[in-house]
Amino acid sequence: MTLPEHAICSLMIAELGVRQRLGLRGVLVVVAAGIAPDLDTAAKLFGDQYFWKLHHALGHSILSVFAISVVSAAVGSFVMRQKSFAFLFGWSLVAATAHCLTDSLYWWGVKPLWPLDEYELCFELLEYLDLIVLAIWLGGAAWLYRSPQSRHRVATCTLTSFAIYVAMRAALPKPTGVFHLLTGGWMYAAPQGTPVIDWW
Repeated sequence: MTLPEHAICSLMIAELGVRQRLGLRGVLVVVAAGIAPDLDTAAKLFGDQYFWKLHHALGHSILSVFAISVVSAAVGSFVMRQKSFAFLFGWSLVAATAHCLTDSLYWWGVKPLWPLDEYELCFELLEYLDLIVLAIWLGGAAWLYRSPQSRHRVATCTLTSFAIYVAMRAALPKPTGVFHLLTGGWMYAAPQGTPVIDWW
């Protein structure tokens, strides 16, 4: 998924239980943990070959997810004075794991056993910049903004909508026509020479 989509997904996860107990600071810790696996995009600074080798491996492995969760919980507990290390660790672990699982739904996959093994978990169900996925996350964020008193319901409905969409994509044939364009094919329909919008 894109960075904004990961952030909204992590926000929805945090709204299920962290907000009620730890407030905004706790939510920020969980959102940070949920987007942290993409820190491995820094490999692009050393060249494309390192990017394609390390992105979705260095920050997306089981070991990395565990380390991210420990660091996030430690920052929340000791720097932000939350005093709930185990609680923050658990929710940070959920958010970071969700990041990796949602990335595995796309064509690039993730390498959960890296650096011990190059095994790639890849379901190839979704296309990058799927407009329906984007609409689900942005719609959830807008609903949360307009109805902050319904946080738990908004988060539950948004996460459930995404899960249902993924299940439908797994059960149905590959999309064609207009549906193909909406689900990411629009990127390939752009005129040759048009820059790909990959800063997301």
